[in-house]
Amino acid sequence: MNTTTSDDRVDLNTLGTESAGNDFDDMGAYRTLWAAESNFMWRRLQLVISVLNRRTAGVEGDDSESDRLLLDAETVLGAEVAALMSMSDGAGRTVVDTALEARDRLVHVANLLRDGLISVASFREIILQCKAIVDADVMAVVDAEIATEIRESGPVSKTDASSIARRHVAETDPDAVRDARQARGKGVTVSHDGDESVLTIAADAEQVLLAKKAVDASAAELTCADDSRSVGARRADLAIARLTGGEFTCNCGNPECPATATDAEVAERFARVVVHVVADASTLNGESDKAGWMDGYGVIDAHHVREAAARPDATVRPLDMAAIADNPAQAGNPYRPTAATDTAVRAVHGTCSVPGCARAAWSCDLDHVTEYNHADPTSGGATCPCNLAPKCRFHHLVKTFVDGWLDDLVTDANGVIWVETVTPSGQSVRTRAANQWLVPDLGLLPCRHGAPVEPGTPDRSEPPQRSATRAATKRAYRMRLRSQRRFARACAEAEAKVLAGKEFNSAGEPPF
Repeated sequence: MNTTTSDDRVDLNTLGTESAGNDFDDMGAYRTLWAAESNFMWRRLQLVISVLNRRTAGVEGDDSESDRLLLDAETVLGAEVAALMSMSDGAGRTVVDTALEARDRLVHVANLLRDGLISVASFREIILQCKAIVDADVMAVVDAEIATEIRESGPVSKTDASSIARRHVAETDPDAVRDARQARGKGVTVSHDGDESVLTIAADAEQVLLAKKAVDASAAELTCADDSRSVGARRADLAIARLTGGEFTCNCGNPECPATATDAEVAERFARVVVHVVADASTLNGESDKAGWMDGYGVIDAHHVREAAARPDATVRPLDMAAIADNPAQAGNPYRPTAATDTAVRAVHGTCSVPGCARAAWSCDLDHVTEYNHADPTSGGATCPCNLAPKCRFHHLVKTFVDGWLDDLVTDANGVIWVETVTPSGQSVRTRAANQWLVPDLGLLPCRHGAPVEPGTPDRSEPPQRSATRAATKRAYRMRLRSQRRFARACAEAEAKVLAGKEFNSAGEPPF
């Protein structure tokens, strides 16, 4: 019998690298090791596949007698992986299932894992998005399309990989995507975890987004800066108040609090909440099944696009690309883009333009990549699609206040828009605009301005401050954990007493 002890294990320290003594090389080594993690996972999957292939050699197809066995080769191998890695049987079976996807359905995408271009989490997300495809020939086409697009896009996050896969699946078989979406249904569920409870509402994406935006806006409007609650607590309190018919007010205690609004004002604020959907005209009129994009959600199938457009509260506005070329900025305020320019720029990026950030584009600031010169607009960065990109407030602050953090927009000869980000270590990453497929003509529009000769200077006079120190935040988090543990321990002790046959004195205090 061959056994492995702790003394026989590989010295993982030999797989690392010593610091090179400078940020550029150290962060470069970090990127290499990150890619190596994906490669190691691909190798592990290949070993699982090799073992499974040997154990199933000579076994017939799906109609074989072995297919009815409870302890078939896949199940046993999953249990073996689980035992060797000290994981649950379900986790072990997931490893085998992932290996089978790499062997049978997503061969080209698995090669991205081998080459360190996607993470393990991204690969599993792609598997999930492709579950609805049952035809092997269709799956082969989708596999190749997803792999090709990711290779051409530059580094992608888990969210990016999911969106790319979902789009190809939605455009290949929109009926299956619609059926799966409708089969999930709607509902309300409640779960409890320690001293916290969670209310989950399952509904159409646009309904949930409208509700979330309404809650966020109202919670901000009905409280002042002196409210003692966190942003999340305010939103939760407002949502519960609206659902239960209760009252929601600012808790500052100031009788002259400026954050007051009548029911009519609140209703009017709700009416201004908008969910943006961008789609091709051919999708709207039923001529094609090209997917669309819902801000804050992502790719939606053609059926979903048409359903959203058919809502009684929906407004459909065409995007005039020629008008963007002629007048990208507002006539009376050249710092501000026109509504068409604003829409096109947010649509083509989809999210914050910093790689990996999934903040919805319409929840971001629209940033002049090369700074606008307010004193002399013609000499600074232009208000034009070639110089505008959405940035979440955090990354906007990072660009403004962090030395060495730079970004640039590059449009190649084919009109493809790329974002290049340079970090303080000097490492850079170039990624393609996520929704280039949706607004392919934006990068082909002619620019009617000159090159910037004297960009503006950002105002760094007031660096952003935290509402609480890191130490205070960690301390509050630990106190919250201790409270949850005390509650769980008290519940367990109470349950033990009940099981032991001891009765509580209902007139006395609870035993916790």
